[in-house]
Amino acid sequence: MRLDGDLQQTMLRAMAEVYPEPLRNSAGIEAVDRATFAANLHYLCEHGLADAKWTRTLNSPASPTGSRITAAGMDFLADDGGLSAILGVVTIRLHEDTIKALLIDRIEKSDAPASVRTKLVDQIKALPAEATKALTLESVKAGLANVPEFLTWLHGALTT
Repeated sequence: MRLDGDLQQTMLRAMAEVYPEPLRNSAGIEAVDRATFAANLHYLCEHGLADAKWTRTLNSPASPTGSRITAAGMDFLADDGGLSAILGVVTIRLHEDTIKALLIDRIEKSDAPASVRTKLVDQIKALPAEATKALTLESVKAGLANVPEFLTWLHGALTT
């Protein structure tokens, strides 16, 4: 049995056409053998893109009696990612103290004279929240602008 991405797309689209009702057997799917259809449907179910009911007779493999596309399947078909794209937004929050600690650590590890480092650390500690936010944004921009070979660095950071 072979998994077939084109067949899976066809199956999902056929299920989407009758959503929220189930697709009965392989209705709406061009000629494909039952085993290939069942294997691809099972694969879609394992990934949460479809649900199916399966029956088994004594001397035959399990076969679907109905399949239905899930919300994840509908979002997969949507050009914009559907509600999953909206609901799946990840918000990263760094507490003000964490940002200050990162900046202070970098200052203390610098080659600057001790008097300069001490003055900068005191200024960082005294920053109000809005100034810390603005400084963080500028620090990220400056850091990205000064990373040599940015794409190489980014690729390495994402693959480690």
